[in-house]
Amino acid sequence: MALFANPRKNPVKTPEQPQFEELGCPAFASLVEKMDADPERKYHILDLAAASGNHIEFFSRFRCRYHIGDVLQVLSYLEPPAPEEPAPDFNLILPLHMKEKLDLILAWDGLNYLDKALLPDFSEHLLRKCNPGAWLHAFVYTRGDMPAKPVSFDIVSSSSMRRSPGEGGVAAPCYPQRVLESLMPGFRSLQSRLLKNGVQEYLFQVK
Repeated sequence: MALFANPRKNPVKTPEQPQFEELGCPAFASLVEKMDADPERKYHILDLAAASGNHIEFFSRFRCRYHIGDVLQVLSYLEPPAPEEPAPDFNLILPLHMKEKLDLILAWDGLNYLDKALLPDFSEHLLRKCNPGAWLHAFVYTRGDMPAKPVSFDIVSSSSMRRSPGEGGVAAPCYPQRVLESLMPGFRSLQSRLLKNGVQEYLFQVK
């Protein structure tokens, strides 16, 4: 005779869903407002994260060509070369062979994970493919620690995003604005907003 468990006594446990954190993003809202103000312009956008239907759907409101970099996880593994070793070749790590120059780069939280010694070369690599006045949007951690690897973001609206919690914890570089600008000499900070969770939101622009 078959035996069946009483579901009242043995409830089926559903897996816990990750707790996404809501972020206000006023600098991003300002960026979208600037793009909305020029509806006839065609934008060329580089997303440094993996392909996301959420991101692509949001930017489909604009006339744009959307390029996927999918390089954030790779950047987090890079280390400065030892003496007499060649530096990482960003032309191989992030090939930028598109004919058009870029108007917007979405860096998400990736700048936190690239070693400080490599950030100038990486920003120079991006800069060579940017139009004058191009924007770079990024989130920078300002508290003592951060997730062990870059996390994913979902755009809720032009002024709000959801950030996945990530796993583990490592020391965050906690770059002050002036230090970050010195490491990215081709970009200037157009807007900088400290969000309530201690994340600094930046909108940079090519000088």
